[in-house]
Amino acid sequence: MADQNNYIKMDIYYPEEDITVTSTNINTMDERVTAMGEDFELIPHQSIVDVVAYQEDGVVVISGQITLSTSSQLNFNIIKTDDKQERRNYLKVRTQIKTRLLKAYSMGRGHKPFVVDEAIVTRDVSLGGIGFYSNRVFFKKQQVNVDLSSIKPGFFANAEVLRKERGPYSNGYRFKYGCRFLPISGEEERVLCEYVFKTQLENHRKLMRLKEELDE
Repeated sequence: MADQNNYIKMDIYYPEEDITVTSTNINTMDERVTAMGEDFELIPHQSIVDVVAYQEDGVVVISGQITLSTSSQLNFNIIKTDDKQERRNYLKVRTQIKTRLLKAYSMGRGHKPFVVDEAIVTRDVSLGGIGFYSNRVFFKKQQVNVDLSSIKPGFFANAEVLRKERGPYSNGYRFKYGCRFLPISGEEERVLCEYVFKTQLENHRKLMRLKEELDE
């Protein structure tokens, strides 16, 4: 059967040894996937991996079992494929990034920008938006500009405030905001997806380690 999936990129994660393999040269036939590239880390035969597969119109999360692993080729059989998710509705993760709000925009028709340059701490991030703590007062539907260069150098995203909750919070901030991202590029969406999925795996591993420590 010909390749019908049109994957433009795959990130293959082997959490047990914290290995990530990325490929943009992908072929599929039925449940068999071949990813080609260079300088791949080796993953043990028959290992179970998590895969994020990118398509032009969305993201698919796959579980697979390794059948071949070399420095230039990785083969796996698909065990499970989740339903395709539109990028905007994909996965939200708790994450604390110390970053800055660079500017905000006036509420009038002109949406004139003004400098904020204030430290914030994120609460969660998804492809659709961001939650953060701040001491600055903003209003619903007001737009802000967030520095996300810790995720990708030079990545600055505009977002619109959807929710506002008043503290104080234990981290010292007075307000908690929930915002949706305004349009960002496809490449920035892929970078966000990689970050969100990796953070989810890290959070899951931390939870598993904590449970193991409590059971000891």
